[in-house]
This record gives sequence, structure tokens and C-alpha cells, in this order.
Amino acid sequence: MLEKRRSQRIPSDVQLHICDLYRQDVSGIHHLEVSLVLIHISEHGVGFISESILPPQYQFHACLTLGTIPGFLVTLKIVHCSAVEHNRYAYVCEFIELEDSFRTSIRKYIKTL
Repeated sequence: MLEKRRSQRIPSDVQLHICDLYRQDVSGIHHLEVSLVLIHISEHGVGFISESILPPQYQFHACLTLGTIPGFLVTLKIVHCSAVEHNRYAYVCEFIELEDSFRTSIRKYIKTL
């Protein structure tokens, strides 16, 4: 099968939490306590598993810490969701306007794995 991804996905086990989801307009879902487990990362986005149902096309902020690289704030947009088992859902998110220095940090992190 021909690989269609823009960049290589690397497994990861980083823990993240979502407090607020929002769209590009003012609407949003606030004061959430959503836990998620990051399962892979690439220079274009992340994949994670959660027990919560999250709406596609919504965005959220996350502080991403990769190994010894200091954490940095990123904005992610939910682009895909699929059920993986009872009460667990897999999500794919893309980075929104990721700074080049952060993209470079992600590339370096991926190369160290």
C-alpha cells in the first residue's frame, strides 16, 4: 500500500488534558476535564485515545513536552475520530500554525527515537 501521510508518525506515550474546546468563532465548550493518551506524533499532528466524545473541527491548546525538549504551547484541530473499543475513541489532530522552531524540535525528537 502506498504511504499517503505527509510525515512519519512515531509512537508516543505523552499524557495530555483538554480544558476548553473551541471553534474559530467565539463558540466553544469550556471547563472540561478530558484526559487523553497521545499514541503517535508527527511534524504535522498527533493521534490520541480518549474516553470522551469530542466534536470534529474543534480546536484546543496543549502544552507538549517531548523528552528533554522544554514544553511548548500548541494549538490542535480535531480532524478525525473513530471508535476503537467500548467507551474509547481514537482521534487524529493537526497542528494549527505551528512555529518552525517547534516543528524542528518535533523532527529532532522523532530522530532520537
